[in-house]
Amino acid sequence: MDSLHVKKSVGKRPFLFPMPIGIIGSYDSCGTPNVMAASWVGIVNSKPLSIGVSLRPATYTYKNVMRTKSFTVNIANEKLISYVDWVGHYTGKEMNKFEELSLTPVRSKLVDAPYVHEFPVVLECKVVEITNLGKHTHFVGEIMDVKVDTAILKADNKNLVDIYKLRPVMTGQGSGYFGIGQHLGRGGKVYQRLGIDPKSE
Repeated sequence: MDSLHVKKSVGKRPFLFPMPIGIIGSYDSCGTPNVMAASWVGIVNSKPLSIGVSLRPATYTYKNVMRTKSFTVNIANEKLISYVDWVGHYTGKEMNKFEELSLTPVRSKLVDAPYVHEFPVVLECKVVEITNLGKHTHFVGEIMDVKVDTAILKADNKNLVDIYKLRPVMTGQGSGYFGIGQHLGRGGKVYQRLGIDPKSE
């Protein structure tokens, strides 16, 4: 019988919930733009501001990024989920994904990589560190700039994204794709519900 807080070992698994989905943009040796879906991606440093993505050497994107030392991370919204799923299931070795999907590649002016015009948030990254971890290679990219559709910026702060306007997507380790849920509170405020103030002890 299942019970709260009774744990069962399920072995070594990449369980992190939820996991973001980044669409990684790169150029191949012929200058053809390519994109792939990656969920092993996340912010790794604040100064210099950097993001990391782990790629398998077997992927086309791995070879591209190794050559150009550049990539973009394109963030999708719920309306683009079909594109996210598609680019995650097909390889750029056999086709031009932008042409197949009628997406618009934009050449970054800051790094040697394309981004997707139709995606609402784009991070342009220059590779500053490469680490072979085993089956995956971890690329750390310094974020050179972030481009955001003006329609999803907050009304009271035009440098911040309104997550409800963005409607980002994520994955749940074999459970498919998910959108965002309800707002649970602001950081630095939620903990006050515990009623614990160390300063008063």
